[in-house]
Amino acid sequence: MKAVVFHGPHDFRYEDYPEPKLSSERDLIIRVCKCSICGSDLHMYNGKQLGPIDYSQVKIHFCVGHEAIGEVVEVGRAVTRHKPGDRILLAGGVGCGKCRQCQRGAFSLCEKKSVLPYGFSPMLEGLQAEYACVKQADLSALTIPEGVSDEQALLLTDSLATGFLGAVKAGVVPGSNVAVIGQGPIGKTAMESAFALGAEKVFVIEPSEFRRGIAALHGAIPLTPEAAQSVILQETGGLGVDCTIEAVGREDSIKQAIRITRAGGQLAILGLITSDTRLALTQAQLKSLTIFAGVAGVADSWPQLVPLVQQGLIRGDGMFTHHFPLSQASDAFALFNTGQDTVMKIMIEVAR
Repeated sequence: MKAVVFHGPHDFRYEDYPEPKLSSERDLIIRVCKCSICGSDLHMYNGKQLGPIDYSQVKIHFCVGHEAIGEVVEVGRAVTRHKPGDRILLAGGVGCGKCRQCQRGAFSLCEKKSVLPYGFSPMLEGLQAEYACVKQADLSALTIPEGVSDEQALLLTDSLATGFLGAVKAGVVPGSNVAVIGQGPIGKTAMESAFALGAEKVFVIEPSEFRRGIAALHGAIPLTPEAAQSVILQETGGLGVDCTIEAVGREDSIKQAIRITRAGGQLAILGLITSDTRLALTQAQLKSLTIFAGVAGVADSWPQLVPLVQQGLIRGDGMFTHHFPLSQASDAFALFNTGQDTVMKIMIEVAR
């Protein structure tokens, strides 16, 4: 089969690769239909450190990608929820599959600390390929529900689940005033999730005029980082917002998040925090902030999240700004890596 394979920084190749085989009776094989690139993939692409792996030093090859939907072609004998011919979406990673947290789909909280994302090492081959093996299929995959488009199904594999997690962990309830820092895919889905959960006002803080304009079309109040603090304090009677969702992961944006959140408020940090980030939490402590920093388990969000998508409360419209065939995935990564304002998210389609 053909797949997109890591050979080193800026060297992702479309080439022949061994077809996956069932390694457990709980797994299944899919024919990949569509996949997409996540911002976290760029850590690999640029040869940076992500978790324990320094991708500037890695010499091994593996298939990349952790966001995909596809058609089931083979199932292990212990799989009960899926059958050949089903069209499914899957969580971007898995855990041990046996502990209490994994059993409810919260793979990021795996009690055995066996969390593995697809496509970041040979330990769990990626999904940007013609075929892929889905681990622990009954726990980690979902038949694409009625009323959910392919684009929305792709977002449910990671981005939308992460943005929704931020809105939940930031404590958004009907009537909340919310700030979302960053309007990449995670920030945009966090904004939509905040509205879906009943936020009264959502302030969006984003340097890109283009992305601020998109947020305004969704009903958000767009602000530049420079103007954000003064406007938010003015609009909230000097108190700050009830809930803040940080979707960037940089030191300056996290500090800003602490400043604009009211005393006793809640802050969810979704952006991948770089290893050189230094934060003094004195102000957060003095304001008695509740701070969440984490990653989504993905599958555990689906029972609450999918109905919001089906009802049209979360749509994800306009998220996929560019489309490429699998054979041009290296060009897709190069474009995504430019960081252009108009490049929100890239869909990769697998030809048949």
